[in-house]
Amino acid sequence: MNSESEFICEEALKFVNQIISIKIDKNLSNLEEEVFRGSWEDRDYKEIAEMLGYSTGRITEVGSQLWSKVSEALGEPVSKKTFRQPLRKEWEKQHQNRTTLPLIESQSALESMVQDFAFYVERPPIEERCYSEILKPGCLLRIKAPWQTGKTELMSRIMHYAEQKGYQTVVLNLRDATKEDFSNLDKFLQWFCTIIADRFELTVSVEEHWGKSIGNSKIKCRSYFEKYLLPSDSPLALALDEVDRIFPYREIASEFLGMLRTWHEDAKTRQLWRQLRQVVLHSEIYTEVDINQSPFNAGYEMTLTDFNENQVLSLAQRYGLNWDTAKVTQLMAVVGGHPYLVSEALRHIAQQDATLSEVLQTSHTAWGIYSRHLEQHGRNLQSNSELASAFQKIVQANSGVEFNAELNQSMAVKLNDLGLVKLSSNSAMPRYELYRQYFRDRLLNNL
Repeated sequence: MNSESEFICEEALKFVNQIISIKIDKNLSNLEEEVFRGSWEDRDYKEIAEMLGYSTGRITEVGSQLWSKVSEALGEPVSKKTFRQPLRKEWEKQHQNRTTLPLIESQSALESMVQDFAFYVERPPIEERCYSEILKPGCLLRIKAPWQTGKTELMSRIMHYAEQKGYQTVVLNLRDATKEDFSNLDKFLQWFCTIIADRFELTVSVEEHWGKSIGNSKIKCRSYFEKYLLPSDSPLALALDEVDRIFPYREIASEFLGMLRTWHEDAKTRQLWRQLRQVVLHSEIYTEVDINQSPFNAGYEMTLTDFNENQVLSLAQRYGLNWDTAKVTQLMAVVGGHPYLVSEALRHIAQQDATLSEVLQTSHTAWGIYSRHLEQHGRNLQSNSELASAFQKIVQANSGVEFNAELNQSMAVKLNDLGLVKLSSNSAMPRYELYRQYFRDRLLNNL
């Protein structure tokens, strides 16, 4: 096989999207993909900016975000000048490993794959309920789950289903917005409309519309949708990923989230707004906005569940592993049914010829397969001393810790939103044994 000839731009871009989705639970924006293509063609940022109609500063920012994602997915730092060789090396390794996996003969099994190198595990009745919801005029579907538990993959399937039904679709990831975009509500809503307009290649620019329209930013945003996006024979399915990204910007968050709620409510009385179907992905509940204006108590909420034993066993078999329920139980005793943690273990065992015992023996260490996942949780705790203190009490205990003066219930709820604990009626305990093992000593030593 001649890897040089086969590893062309579009194959490389497809592979980048795959590893970013699989390894760090993110995806590339349309603009990041264009910057990747330009970089592959050895264009500098100025040339790419001119070609795409953006400022050089904006393309430089997008490039920085792009290479940060690629670096995290590859596990080594890369830049615009150095990304090719590490990417090709990983592609060749994955391509070689893929040939050792069993062929998937049925179309239904093929459609269940999230990407070429990962399998999507359905968690009934989650998918069918989401498919049913997206068909409802003016729907607001909220998918709430901690980081790396499959929100983005589920959203992709929902949007694919909507496309099959003839809908227009657009996915907008709030991680793609820069600090400048969050500087005020007007800039943020212009960015919001611009990303959507770019997806549909609209001839009327957002800047032109903003200049001609009367009213505040929310009115201009509404009128842009009413004039250019909603008047179509096909409904518009709009998915917003990483909505938590807006929460630190309180004034913008309150206005924007309230606007989404209003659009959903408008569908009850205005025919045009019945065309909009919203899908909102988030991990936490934003509590700073009036409960009557928040989208988080409207529409339909889908909370993702962990894999059960049968689903883990099914996934192991798809990776070509001859497992029985005893091995499934052994793995789940450490990582539960966490989708990413389970998938990473199975992938590593299948592709690296490792044993389950070897994986579990180092699972909680800095050199184990979960190191990046655990380090990210560690960074989240480092940024909030109260949260870290609360979690320390939980991992040190041998049983559930009751809510009291030492364990504030609101702290426990935040830890639950992060996916670090599971709650009962009046207590909290580590969600997985892996987290207890990793954080027990590190929290005592301030991580």
